[in-house]
Amino acid sequence: MKFFYKVFLVILASLFFACAHPGLIFEDGCAFFGFIALAPVFILVKKSSVRSAWFWGALYGMSSYGLLCYWLAAFNPFTIYIGMAAFALILALVFEAMSFIKFLFNKKSVYVMALLWCVYEYLKTKGFLGFSYGIMGYSLWKSTVLLQSSSFGGVWYESALCAGVSALIADCVLSFRVFLPRFSLVPVLKRFALPISVLTAAFSFSLVYGFIRLNVDEGAVKKINVVCVQNNTDSNKYGPDVYKRDVSNLVRLTDEALSAFPETDIVLWPETAVVPPIEYNFAEKKDEGRYQMVLSLMDYFSRNDVCFVLGNQRTLTTPENEGDYNAALVFDRRKTGFLPPEPEVYAKIHLVPFTEYFPFAGIFPRFYKLLLNGDSRLWSPGSEAKVFEFRNLTFSTPICFEDSFGNLCRTFVVNGAECLFSLSNDSWSQSRPCQKQHLSMSVFRCTENAVPAARSTASGVTCIIDGRGRIVSESPQFEENYVCGAILVPLNRKSTLYTLIGDWIPAVEMILLFLAVLIRVFQKISVKIRLKPVERGAGNKVL
Repeated sequence: MKFFYKVFLVILASLFFACAHPGLIFEDGCAFFGFIALAPVFILVKKSSVRSAWFWGALYGMSSYGLLCYWLAAFNPFTIYIGMAAFALILALVFEAMSFIKFLFNKKSVYVMALLWCVYEYLKTKGFLGFSYGIMGYSLWKSTVLLQSSSFGGVWYESALCAGVSALIADCVLSFRVFLPRFSLVPVLKRFALPISVLTAAFSFSLVYGFIRLNVDEGAVKKINVVCVQNNTDSNKYGPDVYKRDVSNLVRLTDEALSAFPETDIVLWPETAVVPPIEYNFAEKKDEGRYQMVLSLMDYFSRNDVCFVLGNQRTLTTPENEGDYNAALVFDRRKTGFLPPEPEVYAKIHLVPFTEYFPFAGIFPRFYKLLLNGDSRLWSPGSEAKVFEFRNLTFSTPICFEDSFGNLCRTFVVNGAECLFSLSNDSWSQSRPCQKQHLSMSVFRCTENAVPAARSTASGVTCIIDGRGRIVSESPQFEENYVCGAILVPLNRKSTLYTLIGDWIPAVEMILLFLAVLIRVFQKISVKIRLKPVERGAGNKVL
């Protein structure tokens, strides 16, 4: 019976986790489930032994991320299995760590488990394998008032709220049998007074701060008119004819947008909107078709008095710098050259692990060759958090899932960006939930730093977001379209606490967790030391 109860908890926790985020059940996710999703997890750990906790963690890791990221299978059937296996291993370790905390803290352990979960969410975004999907705080992306507190502490503040509420619910459920036989209000209040007080204070701050921030006049602003093109390409199709068709569609949609919105300052095209490397094909002239495509494109850019921001593969072949880069190119006839093409360039820094970048090719040459899948090499990572300055605006261009990493986008803003132009291509996923999950993270980058953003994507979600995380205009997914609108940039924008300090909340959480565990371990050791003389004395007693 206990086994099936634990299976039920795994199923419940996985469903709550999936429902919290954009998915097949709730198109935009549901914040309610974000607040309760971890309660079954904490109960499961409390009901499991140290020996079995890893098993339930592995099962939860596979099922929860299998439901959330099922769309990975569209890229490659093996990708979803690799992802599920990875999170099975990670969550097995997290569950074992929580089981250790249960042993140390006993009755109050669920709250320390919540603290550990927050630390885990932060750590899983770091390094080569960093992955931001599934962070609980992102489930609040539609809760505009609560969303504002991310300017105080990043998405980590919202995650802490979700984990804290789940811990309180788990504690109430686990304590139900204790208080039910002789129910009295005094011991109940005594037991839950501290967590309720802390959570009430945290929510009160979020609500008050959110209402104030949403209603404060930003003062004088400058207005930049943008067009975000969505060409609805199929990224699984390749070849000269496909590339030519894509460019033709982008030009046609841009012409339609400029005709409807002639005051446009900046036009955005998606990630790798133009696949053949523009600079390389102009310089080398090895392929006449691609060379003519570049000439035609440069002619088009030079004839329009707007700034073009587009995704393109950048190939460098110099001895000092050789490699392929997933890049954003900026052309503007007021500032850049066309023949030869002389764009300003940003090269993507945080590449997708395995599919775009693998830093261990020398250690695992066979595996690296398998990853290449017939190509000569993967992408090379960029090194500079570039800030462009065109048309009286400073902006940066996070590419693809780079806008899912708060600290990287914060670096752009610290370097001087007044706005974020996100170029993305999630069309390979063939999934609306995938694209909405990506959007939910982009929204946080705006509120964290109080900067607006515009997203140009291949198939969705193309939109304009203001500095408070509100979507101003949005295109339907998986159709050829464009979004026109004005980005309002405050002339006297004040840096948020998150922009100034960064990920300070996870740092505090790690310190608190370390100190709590350290103190508790010393307490346990000191109790054992005190009890040893008593035990020896009892053993020597003559009966």
